[in-house]
Amino acid sequence: MTLAELAREIRGETEVVGDRAIRVTGVQHDSRHVEPGDMFVVRRGAKHDGRSFIDAAIERGAVALLAERGLELPAVKLPVLRVANVADGMAFAAAAAYGHPAFSLDIVGVTGTNGKTTTTHLVRAAIDGANGAPVTGVVGTVGHTFAGRTVAAAHTTPESDELARVLAAMRREGATAVAMEVSSIALVLRRVAAVRFRVAAFTNLTQDHLDFHASMEEYAAAKMELFTTMAPGLAVVNVDDPFGAKIAAACKCKVLRVRTRPGASTDADVYPESVTMSGDGMRIALRVPGPMSGRVELDTRLVGAHNVENLLVALGVVSALDLDVAQAAAALAFETGAPGRLERCDGPGDDVIALVDYAHTPDALARAIEAVRPSAKRVVCVFGCGGDRDPTKRGPMGVAAAAADLAIVTSDNPRTEDPAAIAAPVEAGVMSAGRKKLTIAAAAAGEAGYLVELDRKSAIELAIGLAQPGDVVLVAGKGHEDYQIVGAEKRPFDDRTEARRALERRRSRKEA
Repeated sequence: MTLAELAREIRGETEVVGDRAIRVTGVQHDSRHVEPGDMFVVRRGAKHDGRSFIDAAIERGAVALLAERGLELPAVKLPVLRVANVADGMAFAAAAAYGHPAFSLDIVGVTGTNGKTTTTHLVRAAIDGANGAPVTGVVGTVGHTFAGRTVAAAHTTPESDELARVLAAMRREGATAVAMEVSSIALVLRRVAAVRFRVAAFTNLTQDHLDFHASMEEYAAAKMELFTTMAPGLAVVNVDDPFGAKIAAACKCKVLRVRTRPGASTDADVYPESVTMSGDGMRIALRVPGPMSGRVELDTRLVGAHNVENLLVALGVVSALDLDVAQAAAALAFETGAPGRLERCDGPGDDVIALVDYAHTPDALARAIEAVRPSAKRVVCVFGCGGDRDPTKRGPMGVAAAAADLAIVTSDNPRTEDPAAIAAPVEAGVMSAGRKKLTIAAAAAGEAGYLVELDRKSAIELAIGLAQPGDVVLVAGKGHEDYQIVGAEKRPFDDRTEARRALERRRSRKEA
């Protein structure tokens, strides 16, 4: 594609300065990954100025530059494509350069504070089940996955140029649908500006990302944009959430309304008639519209009210795509959810259940504790808050953790903050909810309350060591992550690995 042709694909005013006939084979914002034939995107960010990397991009084979109007560039011999907005320009240029992959895929965008990762994995399993073949890719927090192969992800929603490459690769490998997590940050930064969604789904809205958004109102407005700008298309919205009801009212496209509580079906399209929970999972009888509409029964190994929400939204997506919901529900019976989402680490020889979950907001933590409660004699929860992130959620995280019988406050990713300074308001939140600080002896005796152990490895060891037979140990906050960020260093660390090691030591002590 020539630079002139690429310019015509971008919305808004464009100007090509230099050789309009130069052929561009790709778009890249990271100079380290430029390949011969790429157009290098020159952006000014909070930490880096893309102009500093132009020479490196040229050395790697860049043939053109993309930059905003008015941005002064150093003297170079490359042609420059000038655009009104560099984020939009990159999104539309990349989509065009890689053959508009989103146009030939059924793209399902899932947004919401909690549940995006699990819901996208459920959507993948449901669509594949309804099709009888693996046809669905997943783009999100735990990586980009198709046909059993996963590529690590740097962001929940990739940069727009990377996203175009990922979608093109999935299409090339045989995908016909993609379930994608769409974060509020990605919406603000225009990462999905060039994506045409067939279905957009909403799970819930609670406090998060206030280090990026100025207020909850701004955060909500970012989520809303996915739905108010999507036409044609179809929205699947959890209207039990107050903000979901606002989305449903504001949508310009058709809406499938999801209710997650039995008996609340007055205005719902997808709703449960009954939900039966046990330690082994759930049985849900639900109503859903579509070509195979009617009553559908779903047996699942997933637990918790939040997973009722995730499952119903996923089946709403299947209905929106005019697929067989009964076949999809049958496939979901074997689905265990996403990595690091209430992921079990214990085995047949263990007398406690150990779960690792990504819950890192007050609402998500409360939901996770609620989800495991029916399976537990007691709930022991290890949790913390990330440093250099929204400090206003630290107290509420402590309040949420107080629902556990024993809460152990620890470090998450402290980054450049003092772990003790992060933990102080968290501890205050636990105390404000009526939990007292315990001695190790009191915790070992089964008293309810909380402990503080800032070393995360030691906290996991402590929790599993103090757990009594029949207890559930919930290690929350990091989920699938295999690192811990301390200062500027990203250190290898995996909650699941540490939990399994602690369980092994517990078994050894019992056998001694």
